[in-house]
Amino acid sequence: MPASPTLLPIPLRLLDDRYGPGNVDEAEDTLIGIVQAVMGEQATCSFDFDTQHANPWFHQLLLEPSAAGKPATQEQLQAMAAQLEALGLG
Repeated sequence: MPASPTLLPIPLRLLDDRYGPGNVDEAEDTLIGIVQAVMGEQATCSFDFDTQHANPWFHQLLLEPSAAGKPATQEQLQAMAAQLEALGLG
């Protein structure tokens, strides 16, 4: 699945390193906290996985943040990506 401009891709290998293999659910509070810090307390996000690549190194969690039915702007996605990077998830 190609990344959409409204999706924030997070390498699964980095989530595995931080939270343990297959423990994506453990990262949920952190990820939602980042989305809400940037987009406001009412912001939500949906999650999907891109595991189509044969090499698991390239598998990703695709985070789709939104607030009031509107997707995140590029500026908001960049702010979230910076916070993920600071946590070692980007």
